[in-house]
This record gives sequence, structure tokens and C-alpha cells, in this order.
Amino acid sequence: MSVLKVDYSQVSQFEDWVKGEYEATVVGYEMKQAKSGSNMVILTYEVRDDVPQPSNKGQKINYDNFVVSEKSMWRFQALSMAVGVPEGTDFESFTEWAKSMQNKQVRLIVGLREHNGRYYPQVDGFKSPEVGKPDSGSIDIKDDDVPF
Repeated sequence: MSVLKVDYSQVSQFEDWVKGEYEATVVGYEMKQAKSGSNMVILTYEVRDDVPQPSNKGQKINYDNFVVSEKSMWRFQALSMAVGVPEGTDFESFTEWAKSMQNKQVRLIVGLREHNGRYYPQVDGFKSPEVGKPDSGSIDIKDDDVPF
């Protein structure tokens, strides 16, 4: 019994990234240490596939590093403002901050960085989302629809 049957019709090519603004959702985080020794939060975003985008609907943007240093606090502040964290909100740790970002909608300003001849998306800035949350697939049930 085989475990894989080669089927060329299943091959998909990745679309090249285009500079632009993308509606995205924060879908993951990781806590690491930067080469400098500073703590770092690494966020992952998913480009929404339910709204028009410059390219790569449904793809992930990985490795957005938030290095914990005085010079880079502006990135924490910028993303917090873009996703609507209320002014004055206190976080006890950067892990708590990262957890609070999960599933938040944000409009990313994406540029490109070259690495070994290939271009990868790089988050250059944040804006508040311009579209509402994705449809959660909720179902509207009326009193007449239930037997009790």
C-alpha cells in the first residue's frame, strides 16, 4: 500500500509578494532572545483571504521581530495603537502583551527584503484595519426555529 501517489495537479506555486498594505490577523507569537541578548517577541500574521489584498491571500507573514529595547518600543506602541489597545493599558510582561495581540485585526504596511536572491515580506508599519472582522460563521437562530 503506497503512502503517496505523485499528482502534478496538486502542485501550487507561491505568488510573489507585492509591496503594499494588507489586512491581516495576528495568529501566533514566540518569545526568543535576539543576537544582542535582548528579549524579543516574534509575531506571525495571516493575510486575510476574505478581502481584496495586493497578493498572497491566506498566506502567513512570519518573523516580525519586536526586540525589547528602549529604541524599539515604538513598534510595540504602534501595533498596540493599530489594534485598538486602550491608552494607558498596563502589561505585566511582554508575553502578556503578545497574548493580547492574538486574533487581532491589523492593516500591515508591507515592504520587501531581499535574502539570497529571493524577496520576503517585511512589516514596515501598522495601521488600524479598514475592514471589519471576518465573518465568524455565526448562525442566526430564531425562536420559531427551535422546538422548545
